[in-house]
Parts: sequence; structure tokens; C-alpha cells
Amino acid sequence: MWWFSRNILYSVSLLIGLALAGCTLEPLYKSGSETADFLQNIKLDAPKDRDSYVLYNRLAERLEGGQGTRYLLSITPRKSEARAGIAADGRAQRKIVTGFADYSIVQIADGKEVQSGRVKAFTGYAQSASNVAILAASNDAYDRLMIQLADKILDALILIHAQVQAQP
Repeated sequence: MWWFSRNILYSVSLLIGLALAGCTLEPLYKSGSETADFLQNIKLDAPKDRDSYVLYNRLAERLEGGQGTRYLLSITPRKSEARAGIAADGRAQRKIVTGFADYSIVQIADGKEVQSGRVKAFTGYAQSASNVAILAASNDAYDRLMIQLADKILDALILIHAQVQAQP
């Protein structure tokens, strides 16, 4: 009897596999797709500090260099720290870093703003080691934060493209 239920499981798995193989889903970033073309036409503003440099690099990596000619993406990252995990002596054992990035995408030809928005992310790091370890953990946390913000901005850009495509 056990072979019967196993055969049913295999049959259902095979049917699901065949159904998915016949669908028309394509990778979003596939070369030559409308989304990929839109993302490749975005130029990034030059970075101004260490945080915006990490953000810029992550976006440039995803936007095929970020040297497009149709749109200009301006980003202003901000961050704040809060103490967490307070010990009995009043020292913080952890820091929570919250980041915001205001972005604006503008058509280069006429200067018309396509859309603007804000994304938010957070991360944290431990403060219970040596000064060098704390500095390294802090830098790593800020890098992770900027990468999270860049990924959220990329998601927003894809949604912007979908909205622009839907407009008559």
C-alpha cells in the first residue's frame, strides 16, 4: 500500500512540474526584456561619501554600470543609531542602525520627475568587544544597511517601470 501513495506523490509532482514548464514566466532581469532595458537606461548620481559609495556600487552592479542616458537617479541616504541591549552598568551591548534613502528618478531630456520615494532598512552590531572589533562591526553594519537600501530602491524602480508601462 505504501507504494501506492508514493506513486501518487510522484504523479502529482510530475504534473506540477509539467504545468510550470509550460507557463510563460521569464526572469525579470533577462537581457533584452523591457525591465532590463529600463534599468540599463538609468544613470546614477555620483556618490558623495562612504555610505553613498556602497549604495552606488550595489546599484551600479544591478543596473549594468548605472551609465544610462534616459533617466537620472538621485539618492540621499541617511542613518541613525540607537542603543540596544543595555547592560547593568549602563553600557550598550548592541547598536541598532536605521537607514533611510530618499530617491528621485528624473527624465534627463526634459527634467520631469518620474517618481520619488523613501525606503527604510535597519541592521545592528555588537559592541562588546575591543575598539577595533567594534569599528569593524560598525563599518560592516553600515555596508549591510546600504546594500539593503539599494536592493529596496531597485525593487521600487521595477515597480516604477511597471507603473510607467501601465499608463496610457
